[in-house]
Amino acid sequence: MLRREDDRLLTGHGLYVDDLQPENVGHAVVVRSAFAHARLLSVTTDDAKGVPGVLTVLTGEDLLREGVGPMRSRTPMVSHDGTPMIEPDRPALAQGQVKYAGQPVAMIVADSKAAALEAAELVDIDYEDLEPVTDLDRAVAPDAPQLWDAAPNNVSLDWRIGNGSEVDAAIAAADHVVELTVQHPRAVIAPVEPRGCLAEYDSATGKYVLHTPSQGVVMLRAAMAEALGVEETEMRVVTNDVGGSFAVKIWPYPEQILCLLAARLIGRPVKWVAERTESFVADAPGRGRLDRATLALTKDGRITAFRIDTLADMGAFLNAVNPSIVTKGAVRVFTSCYKIEAAEYRVKAVFTNATPTDAYRGAGKPESAGTLERIIDFACDKLGFDRQEIRAKNLMQPADLPFHTPMGEDYDGGDYPEIFRKALAKADIDAFSARRAASEAAGKRRGVGFGIHVHATGGSTAERSKVELTEDGRVRVRTGTQDSGQGHQTTLAQVAAEALGIDPGQVIVEQGDSANLQVGGGTGGSCLMPIAANTVHRAAIEMVENGKKLAGHMMETAVQDIEYEAGSFKVAGTDKSISFPELMARMGDIPPETLEPGLRGGCVGEMDFEGKHTTFPNGAYVVEVEVDPETGRVAVDRFVGLDDLGRIVNEPLAFGQVTGGIAQAIGEVLMEGSVFDEDSGQLLTGSLMDYAFPRADDVPFIDHEWAATPSPNSLLGVKGVGEVPSIGGPGPIMNAVIDALSPYGVKHIDIPMTPEKIWSAIHAND
Repeated sequence: MLRREDDRLLTGHGLYVDDLQPENVGHAVVVRSAFAHARLLSVTTDDAKGVPGVLTVLTGEDLLREGVGPMRSRTPMVSHDGTPMIEPDRPALAQGQVKYAGQPVAMIVADSKAAALEAAELVDIDYEDLEPVTDLDRAVAPDAPQLWDAAPNNVSLDWRIGNGSEVDAAIAAADHVVELTVQHPRAVIAPVEPRGCLAEYDSATGKYVLHTPSQGVVMLRAAMAEALGVEETEMRVVTNDVGGSFAVKIWPYPEQILCLLAARLIGRPVKWVAERTESFVADAPGRGRLDRATLALTKDGRITAFRIDTLADMGAFLNAVNPSIVTKGAVRVFTSCYKIEAAEYRVKAVFTNATPTDAYRGAGKPESAGTLERIIDFACDKLGFDRQEIRAKNLMQPADLPFHTPMGEDYDGGDYPEIFRKALAKADIDAFSARRAASEAAGKRRGVGFGIHVHATGGSTAERSKVELTEDGRVRVRTGTQDSGQGHQTTLAQVAAEALGIDPGQVIVEQGDSANLQVGGGTGGSCLMPIAANTVHRAAIEMVENGKKLAGHMMETAVQDIEYEAGSFKVAGTDKSISFPELMARMGDIPPETLEPGLRGGCVGEMDFEGKHTTFPNGAYVVEVEVDPETGRVAVDRFVGLDDLGRIVNEPLAFGQVTGGIAQAIGEVLMEGSVFDEDSGQLLTGSLMDYAFPRADDVPFIDHEWAATPSPNSLLGVKGVGEVPSIGGPGPIMNAVIDALSPYGVKHIDIPMTPEKIWSAIHAND
């Protein structure tokens, strides 16, 4: 079944936030700090207010006067010594100081965007420049500039997990100990549709409505209500179509709060849509870690311990869930598919003068997985082990599963050695030497990289799925998850239709309106199939059971004599039956007082999520690259992979997720990474002219197949997919590049492995 959304979206009938054009709308423009670190001496707005068409100008003082509270993290964490993380107040508009270039300082609302832009130029801001810090090592140095008095050495949180004493003992007893520093720079997240919002306020009811692209409206409703000091019942959040997210649109942002406040103050709808270059400094980027890794091995290549000491770049403030991403999120599959029984992760969450970071596709796991795969290859190069053999030797065997990791996860199943063997065979690895020789004959250097990966799906279990008959006898599914391009309307329709034995075309899927959702954790952590699909299935079954009761009333038959099949209820052994449309048409014939309370609202099934929400999709990738030594350019020539996603409900959509994640992994390894000026703290890669994303010709044909084993944690046997390629992709790409450069004695290059870095490494000894 192809995506049911495509006809509508591809013919221009999507409804995105910028398509919303209510009458009398005000257009908002945000004035952002030109400095990365400065005292805010004054913000003068008189000239801006005098521009014709300007409706209001907001500053930090206005927010204080209106009682707008600070934004806060939604996932508080505690350091290993029991002290809570240090979280400075984050105002929606700067108050007293600015902490990063791009921080909102004022907002203009005008009749037109042109007028708002003109007024923004006239806001007079007086700064006292302070020394910034954007480098992680520099930020924790004793003489570094301090962002917050309450956070000595710019550390918000010092957290650790694992069996550290066993790691110490294994390192002390090891035949070999290898250390490597691996950098994971900040990655810009750039969905096709930029962030934006439209805010409305009804003075008669005192209620707000926020239209905004998101990955779930319930958390945004809570965050907006909290910041504005109102009850959640006074806040409605609506998400229509979303043009991509990859986590960047999950979070509450200052612009949403400001537009809601402005809508109340001026009595008109207020709209803001980010410019692309604005997104580079306004949107929460991903990644941002500096890993110092240690691997302990026996003389025959058994891995006995793995440790990462890391600095995690939080930016100037703690964003919505990043405290949990750099801690709990980073370690869920810390030892990957390898049987490593001593492991420890130690992280310091560090403040820097840069945009606050948060999750990006994979949410902390791609960094940990990439570092592990990289240090395994580094150890092989240093110690003379074969890269395939060492992986095969250390993989968990099926008999080891379920396996309790040092990080507290219980891997549920799979066959990691077999999936690796199949990937090698599919990649025709025995013929690699011939392909390498052919590349060398053409003046290129060819390398191959291997990676075996696993993902622990997660996300919020706050899912309440509702399946009900509509007045015309179709089936409506309501869920707290949110589609941002993955095809939820198709997949959940298939799940409900299968449970009900009907055509998916009879099923309507609705998401994205908090007026219909009291509970909903949104989409994140590859949670749709493990959480929402299973809950929709259960709700559909309950709808059938309730439908039997209603049909029994209508046909005056005991419920135990009612059978259900393919959208129709039948009295067993007779020709009496009633279809979905007929059942709804006859609802008015039953006096409500004769029905039990749960049936008075119609034929409905409603379920909260139950059971285990974690599944462990896994796979293996083999990547070959060609490096041009004349230019340093890397071409990913072959990408072969197998993934175990359990039961696959919709193969084209699943493969689409794999393809997209691999493309992002290629970009992350070969070209993406934010760069700051050390002295000023300014973002030097602040536009599409300066920050490179992968294009179509950077991504090869992906030779991929499935190797499914069902998840015992899932009612439907399904596993998540969205983050799998982002976790598994970077490691083998990195290793393939270093393998190609081995004739030049290159041992390691930090990502992004740009042509300039590679050319310089090749010619370092000239």
